[in-house]
Parts: sequence; C-alpha cells; structure tokens
Amino acid sequence: MDQKAGRWLGSKGSTGTPRDKGATVSAKASPTAPAKPSGDARPAAEAEEAAVREYTAEEQALLAELTRILEGRCDVLLRAAHPDTVKTDAPMVIEILRLLDETAIRQRPVAAQRALAVARNPMSSATQLVHIFEQDPALTEALVQMANSSFYRRGTQPCIAITEAILRVGVGGVEAIVTTNMVEGLLCRPGSAYGQLLVQVWSHMTRTAQIARTLAPTFKASPETAFTVGLLHDMGRLMIFDYLSQLRTRHRREINVPERFLFDFLNRLHEPLGGIAALRWNLGANVARSIAFHHHEPPPEQPDLLSELLCVAEKVEHAMRCNKQLDLGQLWRDAELTGDLYATREHLETILGLQLKPQDGGKPGTAKAA
Repeated sequence: MDQKAGRWLGSKGSTGTPRDKGATVSAKASPTAPAKPSGDARPAAEAEEAAVREYTAEEQALLAELTRILEGRCDVLLRAAHPDTVKTDAPMVIEILRLLDETAIRQRPVAAQRALAVARNPMSSATQLVHIFEQDPALTEALVQMANSSFYRRGTQPCIAITEAILRVGVGGVEAIVTTNMVEGLLCRPGSAYGQLLVQVWSHMTRTAQIARTLAPTFKASPETAFTVGLLHDMGRLMIFDYLSQLRTRHRREINVPERFLFDFLNRLHEPLGGIAALRWNLGANVARSIAFHHHEPPPEQPDLLSELLCVAEKVEHAMRCNKQLDLGQLWRDAELTGDLYATREHLETILGLQLKPQDGGKPGTAKAA
C-alpha cells in the first residue's frame, strides 16, 4: 500500500515469541465481549473461547521469523527517529507494539448492525450474509477466526473462504460474531488526527480484495480465497490504529505521533504484524506468509503465488486510485514475480479505469520476459 494508509495486531507474550523446540505452542484468539444471540447462548460462549491449536513446525518457524523482523524494524525506527520525534508519544507506541500481548479488532458499527439484522431474520439467505461480510474487513476477520477455532475446525486445512466459514459456524455463530464486533466497533475511536486515515485504509482493503478476486485464476487461487486474503492483507495497519485508540482511552488524551513517523511505522510494521495475526487466527502458514510479505520488498526467497497476487492487486489499486499508468513488466522484474504475466494482463485489461503501459515484448508466461 502507498504511504498514507493504515492496519491491526501482533503479539509477543504467550504466542508472539518463539519457544523451545520441545515446548507446546498454541494459537489463541483474542478475548471478545460477551454476546447474547437469541435462542441459544452457546454460540456466544464459543465466540469468547480461545481458539487453541498447536502450531505446526512451519508455523513456529514463521512466527519466530516475523517476531525477529518486527523487533528489528522497531529498533531501526527508534534509532532513525528525529530528536523532536523522540520527545513525542512515538517511542511509547513503538514499545507497546513490540511488546503486544492480546487485543480485539474493532469494526464499523453500521455494517455490524446490518449483518446482525440479516443473521436474525429467518428469511435471509447465505448470499446476503456473504455480501455484508465482503464489505467489512473486521467482520471477515472475526468470521474466519471463529471458523478456524478448535470448536469449528475440521481436518488440517484452514478455512479461508467467506461462504465456507458461514456454513461452518452457522447462523448462531455469525450472530455471535456480529454482536461482539458491533460492541467492539463502537469503541474504536483512534482520534480526529487519524480518523481519515482509517477510512482510507478500509477503502483500500475493500478495493484490493475485489481486484484480487478478479486476478485469482492467474495465480491459482479460488475467487473467494483471493477476496478474503485481499480483505485481510492490511490488517496490520488496523492493528496499529486499534492500539492508538486504546492508548488514547488509557491516557485520556490525543496520542501525539508526527505524521511522517506515523507513515513510516505503518509501512514498516504492518506486514509482520499482519502475518503474526494470521498465525494466531489459525489461518495457516501460507496465508500468514502472503500477508507478511505482500509488498515483496525484498522478494521472498521462495516463490509464493498468494503473496504475488496481493502484491499485484495492491499495485493495481494504487494505480487506479492515483490515476497513474501501471508498468506490469517493471513490476514483474522488481518484485521478481513468477506468476503468468500475460494472463494477468488479459484479466486486468477488463478493468475499467486502469491504465496499463503497453507491453514491451518478450516470451509469454515468464517473469524474466517482462
């Protein structure tokens, strides 16, 4: 994402730091406020339960890597901070982020209210629920988190698609999610200085998800998985704003972080924070890795089509928003992408309002030919 936008949670503590090889490592969902869905209180209790599952060896290794990246970037930010910045709240915010334990994601109350009305209406369809969830990143995050909890999880494959998650948790689970998140959403007030940035971030995440769904076939992903991961890709930015909100409430004043420094730590920290969150929500190493490295700066050591999909979708969204021409060939070279360049171009040519630089020849289907 470009310099001016925002994201969510990362943790140390019980699940944010690597354990000894022989230790048991579990993923825990963040605590949520109690919900009271009509008819049966059990789904609400399930929404509050911690989703406990042992990390795989791959997930443990990725968690350790992302923790090291997060701490290293925090150190760099603090060392490079201007003397005037050190006198503000910036160091405090950085230290809290790097020592993060558990928190809950906030979301917009209006969308939650709409989803709650649909969930409680016996005449509503699953399609209506899917449409509402597609419009709100926080609701999607809570839904997927519950679908991958120890209570609902089936087999070893994580649930990513919105439709599958709704079918898995059922109407009662959806109602608990929406009720809980509606309460939490009412508490999300990062302050007037950051309100507009939060709106920009949510808009960016929604548009990127729609583009990712369009490009899904060229990166061998299902449309629903592409949409959901696109919707979650910048959740690390939402995490940061969520913490600014909590600090503002705790200190009963506005949190003073210089704009330039705010953009720097949003851009530097949102990827590892988002990857850590995905691991804690039991979304699997593949999804966590795609979120944690979607900027491809630098490109990952091993090719990863899902992160490549996010990288391209985000660049497309930025080009359209800024009314700039997108050079796909240059993007393929700089990010060292391995996906099918020419198939991607064919899909993008169907998107109105996108300006693509004329292709510069080369052998189709290879990044080097771009």
